[in-house]
Amino acid sequence: MLDRKIEDGTVFVVFDMEWNQPFTGKEYDFEVSELSGEIIEIGAVRYEYQNGTINRTGVFSCDIKPVKYKKLHFHVKKVTHKTNEDLKNGIDFKTAYEKFQKFCGPNAILAGWGNSDPDMLKMNLKFFGLDDELRMFFIDVQPVFSHFAGERGKQRSVEFAVDHYGIPKTDTFHNATADASYTGEVLKRIFDCSKTSEVLSVLSSSAIDPDIKREFSAVGAPCEKPEEALALLTPSERVCPICKASMFTEIKEFRIRKSVYALYNCEKHGDIFVRIRVKKNKSGHYYASSIERIATQNDYFLVASKREEYSKFGSKGEPKVDNMEEL
Repeated sequence: MLDRKIEDGTVFVVFDMEWNQPFTGKEYDFEVSELSGEIIEIGAVRYEYQNGTINRTGVFSCDIKPVKYKKLHFHVKKVTHKTNEDLKNGIDFKTAYEKFQKFCGPNAILAGWGNSDPDMLKMNLKFFGLDDELRMFFIDVQPVFSHFAGERGKQRSVEFAVDHYGIPKTDTFHNATADASYTGEVLKRIFDCSKTSEVLSVLSSSAIDPDIKREFSAVGAPCEKPEEALALLTPSERVCPICKASMFTEIKEFRIRKSVYALYNCEKHGDIFVRIRVKKNKSGHYYASSIERIATQNDYFLVASKREEYSKFGSKGEPKVDNMEEL
């Protein structure tokens, strides 16, 4: 069973990947939607937690030879500075992943900048017929940095975070190993510059299981009134969208302008963020769309800030200069 508890000896593997992508309009002998990117590089840095900080214990770097997207997409070439010749020097994906698994070891917690890498890794594993269960929690360091750097609600680049902490830029960005190293150093600075109990709390609450579906959406039928549209997607009792168990209300549903927000808790899957929005279609009818997902640091900030706005200004929200309503 996965354990997100962080204690002395806990291993963090901060990783980053680069992938090539298909050319628009080109025909392939498979569904491109099943492989929107083919991994060409994995870089990672391993850290061990001890006494309120993390220390580097290893580095992993591996180039992968693509078998589907053999020619570099111009965008990938521009960002990574790789060449088509570079793609010929890698090893096969299966061997590379086995090496990466060995590097991680058992019970590690994955971390990275942004949340796209675990999904891309799972896509590649599934496409190439490998076991796509990662069996490790994953922490997106970007919103964790925003929380501790006074940048809550903002999506900053890893280079911004590097500059914020004054970390020396000894390598170029958009190289998997370099980006993993920079992200790892940012995570270490977060530990070193913040109260340990708060860091552990934020990291634990931010850890998600990449092997389960984390976001669920729904769209209601058209209605004559906004209230009717909202009612269609507002059940009498909220249950966890993953396991269907009853949930405890942490922040009761409240409406501000044309959106409803709430935060619930599932005993098994943690906090669940809920947002329902009312919109109008071309025929003039109202309909609601909802999102339920395992809460992220950005979600905590969003629902808390909206709840504060609601407490101060009511359901109409803070008056806007341009008088435009939120959709």
